[in-house]
Amino acid sequence: FSKNYTRRFHDTDLFEQIFEKILEIAIKNNLIDHSSLFIDSTHIKANANKNKYIKKIVKKDALHFQEELDNEINEQRRAQGKKPIKNKDKEEYKTKKVSTTDPEAGYYVKGEREKQFAYSLHACVDKNGYIIDKHVTPGNIHDSTQLKPMIERLETKQMLPITLAIDSGYKTPFNAHFLLEKAIVPAMPYTRPKGKPGFFRTKDFIYDEHYDTY
Repeated sequence: FSKNYTRRFHDTDLFEQIFEKILEIAIKNNLIDHSSLFIDSTHIKANANKNKYIKKIVKKDALHFQEELDNEINEQRRAQGKKPIKNKDKEEYKTKKVSTTDPEAGYYVKGEREKQFAYSLHACVDKNGYIIDKHVTPGNIHDSTQLKPMIERLETKQMLPITLAIDSGYKTPFNAHFLLEKAIVPAMPYTRPKGKPGFFRTKDFIYDEHYDTY
C-alpha cells in the first residue's frame, strides 16, 4: 500500500463498516441462508522478507479452552465428593520469530510449504457462497482457537446455523462440545485412527462368532 493509503486508513474500521453494510443489504433481500454454514481459513503471504526477523522469548499461551475444561472437570469431581484440582501456575516460555518489516505477521510453517511470514483469513460462508463473517489473525495462530469467537459473533448477529461444516484445523473435542452446546450439528472431516508401527490395526481383526473371540 502507498503511504497515502496507509495514512488515510490505518487504525480505522471503514472496511468493516462497508462489509457489514453489504451484509445487511443481502440479509434484507433474503440472499443469505444461514441454516448451513461453512468455515475455513487460508494463508495470505505477508509483504515481509522471511530472513529479516528478531527472536523474542515470549510466554506460551494456555490452551484457549483450558479454563472451561478445568471448571467442567472440577464440577464432576465435586459431584463425586472429590476435591477440585488446583490450576497449575507454572509459566512456560518459547522462542518466537518476529518480522522486523511486519511485526504483526506470524511465522508460518506447514508441511513442505515454504516458510514465510503470513496472515490467516478465517471466513464463514453460507450455502450460496456469501461471506457472513470473517477475521484475520497472524499466520501462526492455530485455526482451532478461532472457531469459538466466530460462533459468538454469529450468535450476536442472530445467525447461528443448524449445521456447520468446518475444516480439520478447527476439529478439536472442545470445539465439537462447544457446537453441540449451541445446538449446532458439526460436520467434520473423518480422522483415521492412528496406531503404532508394527501393531495390528482394528480392521486386521476378524471376529469368530463360534468361539466369541477375535
